[in-house]
Amino acid sequence: MQQKTVLIAIAIVILANAITLSSTRTQADANTVVYTDITGYISVANVEQVKNAISYAESVGAKAIVLRINTLGGSADAMLQIADAILLSEIPVIGYVYPHAAQALSAGTYILMATDYAAMAPYATIGSAQPVLGSEPTSESKYVNFYKEKMVSYAAIHGRNQTAAERFVTENLNVDSYEARRLDLIEAVESDIDQLLENANGKSVKRFDRTFILETADAKLVYFEKAISVQILGYVTDPLISSLLLSIGIMGILIGLSTPGIGAEVVGAIMLLLGLVGFGLNLNLVSGILVIMGMVLFVVELKKGAHGVAAILGTIAITLGFALTISNPFYPTLIQSEWVVKTLLIVVSATLTIGGILTFIIVKAIANILRRKPVEWLPSGEGKALDDISPGKIGFILIGGEYWQATSEEDIKSGDIVVVTGRRERVLLVKRKV
Repeated sequence: MQQKTVLIAIAIVILANAITLSSTRTQADANTVVYTDITGYISVANVEQVKNAISYAESVGAKAIVLRINTLGGSADAMLQIADAILLSEIPVIGYVYPHAAQALSAGTYILMATDYAAMAPYATIGSAQPVLGSEPTSESKYVNFYKEKMVSYAAIHGRNQTAAERFVTENLNVDSYEARRLDLIEAVESDIDQLLENANGKSVKRFDRTFILETADAKLVYFEKAISVQILGYVTDPLISSLLLSIGIMGILIGLSTPGIGAEVVGAIMLLLGLVGFGLNLNLVSGILVIMGMVLFVVELKKGAHGVAAILGTIAITLGFALTISNPFYPTLIQSEWVVKTLLIVVSATLTIGGILTFIIVKAIANILRRKPVEWLPSGEGKALDDISPGKIGFILIGGEYWQATSEEDIKSGDIVVVTGRRERVLLVKRKV
């Protein structure tokens, strides 16, 4: 009863904190420009970051959003999703290859071309956008033609040089910022984001049949941080890390299945799931599986008794599942990133605390059971000998639906009906039923 009261109290504290934090929403100033970074390998993590950043910027009435790009490329599917998010944005999207001498190659070039106002820092580079299969660029027409048309369409939507844009794909063209401006592939070369916003102010940008007038002068810059879940996603979707997680996870499962107890196979399964995220498995599905796995492990601990190992692994699985699930909830009702960080810390801390308490309780209960003396009661009724039993020889009998070790002062054959007459420590004394 006391343990239940403690758990209920913890749940109430968590709920109260969540309600308090949810009321700390703040509105951005009217003249705001949101900016965020697209860096590293382009993956589903970047997709989540861009979608969340755009949703946030729209919700606070920002005048524009700036995507600072510095990447060698990445997943074609992720690139297409980012481009779609940009083209569906309700506010102008400014692409900025930054810092000086940075690059937006391959997938990064497509993303820059999809933005409404494209700019580059001095000596930055874009290009090398030919599709790659395996480790080599491919010349297969079905791939080249598709991505060529995508690149050309992104340029056409914003009134840029379509001929030069096509060469990014067909010739793996690379240009620096000044050449890109000369070829009318970008709108500006700017040294920093403040100069970019100052010079972009008042410019009109076109997207499909819409025209935006940029109002970026003297804007308050608000940086959109990566959520912790997006950072985790960025790690697990890195091709090297996801491949390592997959291989180690498979080995862990095989080792666990070949050895007694619980441990290696569970750790291996968790690593396998995280590795599959990098190969396109839905993140929400993985989160759900991890939470369910954690619950099952607690049931296993309670029913089978794994000396706390299953409970500890269950706590880790549930915590990881919650951490991956809580991404920036910047949808119709908007909150600041601080809320998400605080909420995530509370949820993770509470999960670890409750899991630790439950693990402690379970381990203590198991220890108490192990310290108990053997039961003194005797099974009643009739049983059946499963082995031949004789004086000095121990065999098994089945009585009351349970298996017991037994011995006898007389010879008993397997299959004989027996009754219990006493016990010696853990061994029952039986005789043949007359």
